[in-house]
Amino acid sequence: MQINVTVDASKLEQWARELSVRGMRNAIRRAVDKSATAARKIALEIIAKDIGVSKARIKDGVTKVKRTTQTSLSASFTANKMRINLLATGASVSRPGGMTGSTYRLTAGGSANLNIRDAFLVSANGGTFIAIRRSKSRLPIKGVFAETPSTALGQDGASARKAWDKAANSELATRLPHEIQKQLLAEGLAKSAGHVSRAPSFGR
Repeated sequence: MQINVTVDASKLEQWARELSVRGMRNAIRRAVDKSATAARKIALEIIAKDIGVSKARIKDGVTKVKRTTQTSLSASFTANKMRINLLATGASVSRPGGMTGSTYRLTAGGSANLNIRDAFLVSANGGTFIAIRRSKSRLPIKGVFAETPSTALGQDGASARKAWDKAANSELATRLPHEIQKQLLAEGLAKSAGHVSRAPSFGR
């Protein structure tokens, strides 16, 4: 799952008339990169809560922000299909009884009890995971895992997606005028341009 942040440069014409082309682009890049990075941190917290684990547990499942370039004003990060052990969410397995646990969904359906009667624990490669048999035979077995970061971010109406959008727009509204003002000052144009206010919004 990938979400992009872009800036509609047509809304910046009044600033572009004052700044050099390169200076304008660099100011936009700084604002987008900083805003995307700040919004990612918030989204990461929501993804962790949606799955029901600590933020540290999923950090490898959400990439760092891919920053803008001279040819692209898009910033993005990707949430992948990282496997997360259900035991990390507080699930437990007993015999008899199978697995009992809870889901911690913030998006749709809310929290709910989760029960798998025939589940059992498997220890392999120095770790332990929850599994079920695919048939009445002893083998093959299938591991049972928690929701992935990509699901927590990628579903329609996902809490993490909403948090990302809200934070990104809020950050950009503050950071872009500030970066434009810095660039105007660097090019000796701050007095002629006056105070810069209001920024364009992010898009997906």
